[in-house]
Amino acid sequence: MCGILGWLGRHRSEDAERFGTALDLLAHRGPDDRGVFAAPGVLLGHRRLSILDLSPAGHQPMIDPASGAAIVFNGEIYNHVELRSELEHLGHRFFGHSDTEVLLHALIEWGEQALPRLNGMWAFAYWQPATQRLLLARDRFGVKPLYYREGPQGLAFASEPKALLALFPEHRAVSENAVLDFLGNNLLYTRGASFYEGIHVLPPAHYANYEPSTGKLRLSRYWNYPERTDEALSAEAALAQFDALFTDAVRLRLRSDVPVGLTLSGGLDSTGVLAAGSPYSAQPLTCFTSVYSAGEQGELAWAQIASGAVNAPLIAVPSPQEGWLDTLRKVAWHMDGPGYSPAVYPLWHLMLRARAEGVPVLLEGQGADEALAGYPQYAVLELLAYLSGKSGQRSLAGVAERLSGLNRTFSLPWALAWSAREMSPMLLRWHRRRVGFQSLLRKGVVLPQVPECPMSNNNDPVRQRLLADHSLNILPGLLHYGDAISMAHGVETRNPFMDYRLVEWMFKLPSQLRYKAGETKWVLREYLRAHGQTAIGNRPDKKGYPTPVGRWLASEQAVAIEALLLDSHSLLHQWCEPSKIKRLITQNRQGVLAAEHHLYKLVSTQLWLNECISS
Repeated sequence: MCGILGWLGRHRSEDAERFGTALDLLAHRGPDDRGVFAAPGVLLGHRRLSILDLSPAGHQPMIDPASGAAIVFNGEIYNHVELRSELEHLGHRFFGHSDTEVLLHALIEWGEQALPRLNGMWAFAYWQPATQRLLLARDRFGVKPLYYREGPQGLAFASEPKALLALFPEHRAVSENAVLDFLGNNLLYTRGASFYEGIHVLPPAHYANYEPSTGKLRLSRYWNYPERTDEALSAEAALAQFDALFTDAVRLRLRSDVPVGLTLSGGLDSTGVLAAGSPYSAQPLTCFTSVYSAGEQGELAWAQIASGAVNAPLIAVPSPQEGWLDTLRKVAWHMDGPGYSPAVYPLWHLMLRARAEGVPVLLEGQGADEALAGYPQYAVLELLAYLSGKSGQRSLAGVAERLSGLNRTFSLPWALAWSAREMSPMLLRWHRRRVGFQSLLRKGVVLPQVPECPMSNNNDPVRQRLLADHSLNILPGLLHYGDAISMAHGVETRNPFMDYRLVEWMFKLPSQLRYKAGETKWVLREYLRAHGQTAIGNRPDKKGYPTPVGRWLASEQAVAIEALLLDSHSLLHQWCEPSKIKRLITQNRQGVLAAEHHLYKLVSTQLWLNECISS
């Protein structure tokens, strides 16, 4: 995993030095090596985090001696071994064993048609001097970021906006629509725009061709979600297919020339990764889990059960309250934007500790909830669909089973709250006007219209919501902060649940196999039971990374929070009334439902404005 930077256009003599300075702003992403390729009108830069082929043969920018084609690549191609074998049979010769070299030869052989063959996460730029064309591409789900800007000076792109701002400071201005989309619609990077005016995001599952001679950038999509479920799939076949796909996804992601570890919450997802990876790892996978203090152990007890089942070493990483706000300032700079999840704070400390322990690659369980329906809203939607008769015949026993599962996993009060939200849009609008961002707006401020969600081709409201959350509402934001926080410490994170083969399979899973016997994620629970993690497979509750953010926001630090948000120079005040912000702070102290969520988003936004716009 690395940092890339490129600029195609008219360069002055001093631009090469400016380019090098901008590239070094990405040094945290690639602390091990640095390289620049320069040709007339072309600058490509790379900061390397050495994971595969630690020798100079893995250096980037990588140039093909025969054609002069050049590539800068951020990410991992997990099936590089298989692709290399195929390319060798086609006559290609290799000098090292990096996945970058395999990717370069794949592009030489197949061009854009190489993209569907790749299993991994990537953002890369491929320069072809013979045709004077640049190819930019991003992985199917946007695990790896790629930003770009266009203008009279040409096209520039980077792994993080801060490098582009160093070259083009005129973009250090707020994209109002992006900020309002985040604060009001809870959307991140869904319209192809960053938080900076004029800096765009290459969408997931897209590539772009650029010709400097014409200055035209043409975007194309190369992958999409399956259109429908496999209603003929039996429970027995589903378990066998999931076992094979998931195990192979984890096996491929263990390929590394440096130590590989695991973030372990003790929940279903990360424990599934541990169960699948342990038989294929030469050494027990070092596990890292978050705790807060002696009185707040988070998921430690469950993580101990999961790691103990495979005799894996477990490191509990404290995330103290002290210095919390200062750490979030650093987080804002690395994220180049605000975020809605306070889980960035424990993740920051976890990545810092993993790097200190000499474990620069970590497997994670990200992406399972949005495909296997792990959140309470999906269970509520499934119950409502069952009650409406959309999912087949109804019975009192079926209703009781679903209510029992909701209460066991999420608690009945939360289930009822989600039910009210789903059944009564009017009630949801009332709550948002009382507590949400709409309650803070100045008169005349209008929120952007929410984009249409991807539609399912069958009558399945849960699948429709999953498609929206996986591609639009939830996962893009989680992937963004996961990349930013891990890369802040030079740590590569790998997500087996984001293997495209597995994602396609999970979105073909019929509704009757998402929930079975009153259990969420039934197929994953069965996998755990079959692979020595019965206690976790039977675990009823869901917590994820619990953070005491609400209490922290309402503690003695609330004075600092109030000073931060009510400062007379705050850029937030162009959209929010200060008196209404103060009311939200009071509501959080009183424990009003969801107040902490909205208050945290305001804090995150203000920290970004201070660190990246006003500084």
